[in-house]
Amino acid sequence: QIQFLEDASRHRRVVGEQEVVMTAPQFTRPLHNIETIEGTNIHLECRLQPVGDSSMRVDWFVNGRPVKTGHRFRPAYDFDYVALDLLSVYPEDSGVYTCQARNALGEAVTSCSVKIHAKKDLILDTQHPGGLEKIQYLEDASRYRRSEQVDELVTVRPRFVTKPKSLGNMREGQHAHFECKLEPVTDSNLKVEWYKNGRPITVGHRFRPIHDFGYVALDIVDLIAEDSGTYTCRAVNLVGSDETQCSLQCRSSSQILTTTQNETGLEQIQYLEDRSRYQRSEIVEETTTQAPTFTTSLKQVNIKESQRAHFECRLIPVSDATMKVEWFHNNVPLKSGSRFTETNNFGFVALDILHCLPEDSGTYTCRARNIIGEAVTSANLNVQSKKAIYAESQHEGALQRLYQLEDSSRHQRRQTTEETVSQAPVFTQPV
Repeated sequence: QIQFLEDASRHRRVVGEQEVVMTAPQFTRPLHNIETIEGTNIHLECRLQPVGDSSMRVDWFVNGRPVKTGHRFRPAYDFDYVALDLLSVYPEDSGVYTCQARNALGEAVTSCSVKIHAKKDLILDTQHPGGLEKIQYLEDASRYRRSEQVDELVTVRPRFVTKPKSLGNMREGQHAHFECKLEPVTDSNLKVEWYKNGRPITVGHRFRPIHDFGYVALDIVDLIAEDSGTYTCRAVNLVGSDETQCSLQCRSSSQILTTTQNETGLEQIQYLEDRSRYQRSEIVEETTTQAPTFTTSLKQVNIKESQRAHFECRLIPVSDATMKVEWFHNNVPLKSGSRFTETNNFGFVALDILHCLPEDSGTYTCRARNIIGEAVTSANLNVQSKKAIYAESQHEGALQRLYQLEDSSRHQRRQTTEETVSQAPVFTQPV
């Protein structure tokens, strides 16, 4: 196995004999002349023989100089395909392009002419013919010229066919409307004016005159008392004039408005301001004619220290507002605190004492009193106290262990008694 791995003949390269081409280069398809404009791409292509010559070298020249190296110049040579691509050409790229092929037996050359026309510095031609036509159509001023119409010459003086009606008994805030008919209809020189008491009216948002194809009108919005008077409509043209009159009477309203402008809102305000809605109803309390009576009495309680004591009883009358319930301990008013909880609810009377102490033992009295009389019930509370000092062990097994650890006899040394020799030394075997 080691000899097989160390065998150098396994790693020798197999030297292949290359075929020797014994033919000079020859272009089977030459280059063609190209003429284009600035900014386009150019593709130069030709065909070369022989194909499998490893010593073949292909070079490109422009005007006798080697082609520049860059991203815009892309030469290609593959099998028999020889090409040169020029991207985004400029006028400076114009000239004679030559492709030269050489090998050990000779060389071959093919050339072509490339002509590039430069663009104008200012582009005056439209880039969008359809858009240019649309712009020219929109800018054509002749489309907006008015057609000249020859007005007919009117030789008739104006005449009111109908007259406006007078308005009386109008109220402030209402609208007034006057209208009438006028001839001729198609007179472009006809002028219509309105006057109030001989003075021209002021055209504004309240006064709106109308003159349309023989229809003449005047609208007055939101009348006021000062609008009352005589209104005159006068029509004038080149031939003559005509006029018609009408009157307007507007009654003024009070300066201070005392009537409601919103009936629903007034009713709601009156409802909210009605104080009778907020008055408390007077409840007549029933007068008690019965003295307090305990239907059940307190019971004696016997408990141990720290336990909870509970006393309860029943009392009548139930609905007496003047009833007062008090608790006493050994005829002394009961102290108030977190351990003492008193209850008096609809005839149910109770007292709870939490975590009782020996000092809580004694007589507990509940006294109920009203304006008629009083009632009393009592009961005893016995609290058994716990020992102050505990002499008994709380852990028997631990006590025995303590006894064992405290036993001093376990640590005493043993006393050894030495024996007294009463015999002289004797050699049992001589030398």
